[in-house]
Amino acid sequence: MKPSEYQPFSPEVHDYVDGRMSTEAERDFERKLERNPELKKQVEALQHAIELLGSVPVVEPKEGFDQRVIGRIREEELADRARSQINKAPVPLWQHAVQIGIGAAAAALILAMVGMPGLFHGDDAEGLEQLGGESAMPVARVTPTEEDLLPALADHEARFESMRRNVVHTRVNDPDLQRQLIAMELEYSDLTRRNRWLATEIADLPANRRAEYEQFLEKLDAALKTLSDEVSRSRADGEPVDMSAVIEALNGVGVPQGKLGKYRISYNSGSPLGAETGAPVADYRTLDEVTLYALVRKAEYRHDFEAVIETADFYLSRQGAGRFKDQANASVIAANLRLGRDEDAARRFIDTFGQYDEDMSSSQREVIRGFLSDSEYKRLLEARKALRDS
Repeated sequence: MKPSEYQPFSPEVHDYVDGRMSTEAERDFERKLERNPELKKQVEALQHAIELLGSVPVVEPKEGFDQRVIGRIREEELADRARSQINKAPVPLWQHAVQIGIGAAAAALILAMVGMPGLFHGDDAEGLEQLGGESAMPVARVTPTEEDLLPALADHEARFESMRRNVVHTRVNDPDLQRQLIAMELEYSDLTRRNRWLATEIADLPANRRAEYEQFLEKLDAALKTLSDEVSRSRADGEPVDMSAVIEALNGVGVPQGKLGKYRISYNSGSPLGAETGAPVADYRTLDEVTLYALVRKAEYRHDFEAVIETADFYLSRQGAGRFKDQANASVIAANLRLGRDEDAARRFIDTFGQYDEDMSSSQREVIRGFLSDSEYKRLLEARKALRDS
């Protein structure tokens, strides 16, 4: 596994294995394990790793070990201060650090951040010099490589695809509501701000490697501007949104293939409903339909597929005949497929839309087909057939 492919386990996996959970939290987590085979694999992998570490024989340290440990502790102190500062930085910077996890890529990025103007001051700068004198300072100005940036670029692409799917396949007759939905996608995807940040980061890549990324970001920037301008224009003119212009702009954004085409993010925290606002569930009874559906969209932009299922079901429990019921059910089907639960996805499809594609309306077929990639749609067909044949 390359460092850039590393995906860290969620904190709750470590808390469970280390026995740091309360009795109630442990019971809740074990119920989650029963529903999530991938999460169960992570727990078993961590337990196995701990067992292996316990079997490693103890050896006497080599000469100079104490000095190296002291140097490493100082290094960790500086990294902790870097993380503290990164926490306060704009979202794209911190999310990039989180997504690439731990390893050589993360170390390079932390070093790059250490060298950022204003990130370290006073005793921090002194401490860095103590790690290796003046010769250590140039290392702190390392810039991210393509491997370092792949997680952020993959997240960016996934956010764009999520926005494109939802804008193209969620249409309503009310012009004001259509504008509200598009504006919501622009806000929650955070693509405009992230696009500017990534454009700056890829500028240091070799010309032959940054060209396809530049083209992707430039076309995406143009598409985002088209969406924003169309929302403003249609509101000012009192006219419906020109969806043909919106769809043409979104479909004109070509996604880089190369390394990014082979990179796949895996990010699911299983956040409970209400985690973003801290509000009790009862408070959501007073929310309107768009706000409830927005919970589903926020969860998808976090690549939090457990939360997508939870919030979509929550929306449907209160808006069973709502305007976004097909999109909510399609989101659940897609989330189950992305969690590797093909049978659950097939059952949801059959329970909601029927045994066969012919049972659906043309608009429902468009939503289902639009929300899934070709490979996901093929897996859904196979799982549905397996259920019918059983």
